[in-house]
Amino acid sequence: MSKRSEDKYIVTHNTFFEETFGMATLAIAFLKKYLPRKIRRKLDLEKLIVEKIKFRDFGTFRELRPDIVYRAPTLKGNRIVHIHIIIEHKSFDDQGTIFQLHDYVNQLHGEEVRANLIDPKTKKRKKWTKKFRLSPVIAMILHHGILAFTGKTEYAELFDLEEFQELKELQPHLKAILVDLSVITENKLPRDPNAPELHVVLLIMKIIFGKSRTILKKKFCEILDELKPYSQIPKYRRLIRELWCYLVYNADKINETDYDELESVVRDTIGDENMPTLVQHFINRGKIEGKIEGKIEGKVEGKVEGKVEIILRKLSRRFGNVPKSIEEQLSVISDLEYLDQLTDLSYDCQTFEEFENALKDRL
Repeated sequence: MSKRSEDKYIVTHNTFFEETFGMATLAIAFLKKYLPRKIRRKLDLEKLIVEKIKFRDFGTFRELRPDIVYRAPTLKGNRIVHIHIIIEHKSFDDQGTIFQLHDYVNQLHGEEVRANLIDPKTKKRKKWTKKFRLSPVIAMILHHGILAFTGKTEYAELFDLEEFQELKELQPHLKAILVDLSVITENKLPRDPNAPELHVVLLIMKIIFGKSRTILKKKFCEILDELKPYSQIPKYRRLIRELWCYLVYNADKINETDYDELESVVRDTIGDENMPTLVQHFINRGKIEGKIEGKIEGKVEGKVEGKVEIILRKLSRRFGNVPKSIEEQLSVISDLEYLDQLTDLSYDCQTFEEFENALKDRL
């Protein structure tokens, strides 16, 4: 479920999403809130399963993995139909998200065809019978960037139909449900007494790009207050630590003094005076990727270098040697928030070209 490769304390936006939305209680509460009522009432969400699905890009033979996939049975009818729900998380305004989701849906259905219509012994395709049907799919986008999400949410909108609107209904269709935390006010974030984790997870995702260190500290303390009644339950103790790591790794506005102050509150919340400090942990691990080194010394240069190093390392592990043109373009970027967005893109992009095009569009 986790993408962590270097250290369990390094919690990127994608890592945080996968870890928290892999919690069944949170997922059920989220879907109850954001699925349309006419759909929600037909699903047995209490039997929801988090699926581990990996696909293959048949052009490059690389592994493709949706951020999260759930499977839920229907509540009514004489037969059980399982619905797949795919959620793609974005911390930046990615114009290609609906294309990415469409690819996942096609691959999911391709796997179903292979499982049901391909003879495992002869490898020959069986006849497509009238009874065979593909599983319905619900696509969702969860966005929490600085500005509102402007990408398309309908696949048909990607086609050049300016002069051919009558052709729109003939194009492939997939419509995603958009949940955009950047335009949802805090008082509208859902609270569920059966899943207190939902509100705090959505809240920290909403505020993580905040400009004010005072507000970030205040809101994080409010989050800890919400979870304190549950702090002796193992899964909530793990969640509190996850929230803390996520804040430390991604909120660049707070400083070393803030870390000390907040870490004391974290210890008090979970009742663990012996909890090792994150700052000390990173020092012991050689100041992973230069990230914490930049924070401890308060040097913007260290933060920038650390973020660029993370991006280059991720790209090289996914695609091989990073082109010099990408290294040169990254070397002149000093905007920390933009580098955070590029870090997420280094996990999500499909090719070097896609990553470099995003750089060129910004520069």
